Amino acid sequence: MAQPILEINLEKISYDLDKVILKAFDLKIDSNGLYGVFGRNGQGKSTFLKTLCGLKSYEGTIRLNNEILQPSDVAFLATEPMIYEYLTAEEFYKFYQKVSGRKNSSSTRIFDIDEKVLLKTMSTGTLKKAYVNTILQFDDYKIYIFDEPFNGLDIESNYVLLHKIRELAKENIVFVSSHIIEIVSPYLTKTFYVNEQQITEVENENIMNLFMQPIDHE
Repeated sequence: MAQPILEINLEKISYDLDKVILKAFDLKIDSNGLYGVFGRNGQGKSTFLKTLCGLKSYEGTIRLNNEILQPSDVAFLATEPMIYEYLTAEEFYKFYQKVSGRKNSSSTRIFDIDEKVLLKTMSTGTLKKAYVNTILQFDDYKIYIFDEPFNGLDIESNYVLLHKIRELAKENIVFVSSHIIEIVSPYLTKTFYVNEQQITEVENENIMNLFMQPIDHE
């Protein structure tokens, strides 16, 4: 099977004319795999990931196999679940299917939960499981993005989700950002570090050392 080629050529990303979030950068990924995106809070990790899935405007180009990457090509699991609390999990699955325009939803769920319960009554962990089930009910995306996917889940559930992420990475480009670095670092194809408005590739085994360096407050 031919490997995908993702080419990212971006000018600076900013909230307004005065505040630059990320400086211009070029990045090329030429194989399926699991790609880590790490950095301290407020450095632009989520901004970068939202840019990939079309939730943040930018200047430049993002191409997959020489074609402009479309938001519909990307599955995005955001840090905070975006839900409608007066729907049940089952209703939310169907609602997402309708608004996304996708078909062929899988009946197999990552997590086994009571789908007849209103989302507003669920615990934080169960709500996160419902959200994961909703996004991953389709398997026809070209790129998967997980922004802090392990937040709110217990240890066992973290490893269930990690297993799914690793399976997806065998046949897709998968980005993951997490403060629980040790759970994903052994399985990363490449690691990217976001710091001082720049994205750089670093060695997987060095990522923890970068977080031990003192912060320059100037």
